[in-house]
Amino acid sequence: MNTQPHRRNFLVSSAAALAASPLKAEPADEVRAACIGVGVRGGELLKNALASGNFRVTAISDIDPQARDLALSAASRYNPKPVTAWRQVLDLKDVEAVFVATPCDLHAEMAVASLEAGKHIYLEKPLGITAEQVDRVLKAARRSSAILQIGQQLRYYPSVREAIRQIHDQRLAGQPYILKAHRHGGRSRPGEAKESNSREKTRNDWYADVKRSGDLIVENAVHNIDCCNWIAGSRPASAYGHGKKYFPKPMPAGTLMMDAFSVEFIYENGMDCQYSQISFHPRSMKVLPSGMWYTVFGETGSIFMTHDSASYFDLYGESEPLDMLKGLGDKSNPDANAIRDFHESIRQKRPPFAGLQVAATAALSAILAREAIYKGRSVGWNELGVTL
Repeated sequence: MNTQPHRRNFLVSSAAALAASPLKAEPADEVRAACIGVGVRGGELLKNALASGNFRVTAISDIDPQARDLALSAASRYNPKPVTAWRQVLDLKDVEAVFVATPCDLHAEMAVASLEAGKHIYLEKPLGITAEQVDRVLKAARRSSAILQIGQQLRYYPSVREAIRQIHDQRLAGQPYILKAHRHGGRSRPGEAKESNSREKTRNDWYADVKRSGDLIVENAVHNIDCCNWIAGSRPASAYGHGKKYFPKPMPAGTLMMDAFSVEFIYENGMDCQYSQISFHPRSMKVLPSGMWYTVFGETGSIFMTHDSASYFDLYGESEPLDMLKGLGDKSNPDANAIRDFHESIRQKRPPFAGLQVAATAALSAILAREAIYKGRSVGWNELGVTL
């Protein structure tokens, strides 16, 4: 595959996606939308859609009556229709678009059905939890004129966009060679964490079930892996990794959700990416800080970036570190940016910044890494059997 066209897909953003929009759309410009899944994440999407003034929420669907009632109350000014069976939403003539925030194993099925019904869809990540699911959505999207936007939220952080723009457009570190990234967090002592109520525990049982969530690397790390793809301006050619569930006692990967893993990607453009995720990194270890960060090592220097900061260090240490985001005043809500992009994509009939290509590449990259960990060997992109 020639990576240059895809590099442009990763990098090109619409000026309209970042431009300020009116707080309230004209009635003719409002998009009539329904929400399928209004738990924690779906509730956030609903809140931001309502705050944008660009969406008229006409239906709410969730199998949990309490969550559904809370969402109906939040959107009461539009008097949305309550729906229990999600497929019924797609038959409603007053629904142009759907926001989907359901367990990961349902994403692909709902996306395919929505696209086939001609409904624009804002889908929470990942696009799918298996290569076969991703492939089905890709084929449905290519047959449909409807827009698909994925909830890869890092694409909508102004700070991340600006840092990666400088990496690519200004070649601040020269030719990038190696990328190291991690997502590390600390642990609380057993018993210290508050137990959630039984309803919430039942509602979130799917998360720890690797057959429903796709495991931590697909459900959770897909955000960071997408950012690695974006920085690299390419997609992985192969992956190799190791991981397991270590606490309360070590268990092989593929049984319960992993709490730590590491993976190495070799990208099609030759870049090497080493990514790790650990849930037991002591917060007091300041020499190697926990949190989420990315380091690009290039021919003229290195860049250290988080989701809200970025600094350049010259190769020989002969100058002070450069704050790459100095003067960047846009601290806007990435969720609000994403919701605005979805609305403008629909009305302007253009692809969103985090569109189908981003969605499929991110999901497949995470699936590739998971399969490498599960199989204990290097796995090549071509083994996934999906054409992008």
